[in-house]
Amino acid sequence: MKNFSYKKLLLLTFLILLFQNVTSQNKKISQLPIVIEANATAIIPIVQNGITSQISASNLTNEYIRKAEHSVTPITTTQTINLSTTFSVNILIVSNPGLTLTIQFPTSPLESQICEFTTLTNTVTIVAGSGNFNPVYSGAPTAGFSATYVYHESDDTWYKIGS
Repeated sequence: MKNFSYKKLLLLTFLILLFQNVTSQNKKISQLPIVIEANATAIIPIVQNGITSQISASNLTNEYIRKAEHSVTPITTTQTINLSTTFSVNILIVSNPGLTLTIQFPTSPLESQICEFTTLTNTVTIVAGSGNFNPVYSGAPTAGFSATYVYHESDDTWYKIGS
């Protein structure tokens, strides 16, 4: 211990702290031990698939373009429609008036998952598939009908949040 000087101890401590800082760089924000508040002019690095980009903190408060993955399903006969399990927006193009559609929401939804469907053309009769809905969608909506639901896991229910 005689040869172990104060400078070596200080250097070793610095190297340990540096190592801890470097190894925490590839973590999700939720995995970091502390939250650091950025001022509006701060530039924040974002790493995705090993590529680092930068965004200013002020841009995080502005919504420029909203994009949504979606499906477009043409419908020509009475049938059961299984809404997408991988994205939220489902567009149903109904070719013939007077059809009956049973709309089946995802059977293994995630907490807070949003599911939306719209019938763009013609009047159809809509029947709710399996699941709990509040309020339930049903009836004979005209062209352009839309309904948006969010899933609440604790009571296994889809709640209508928009139309």
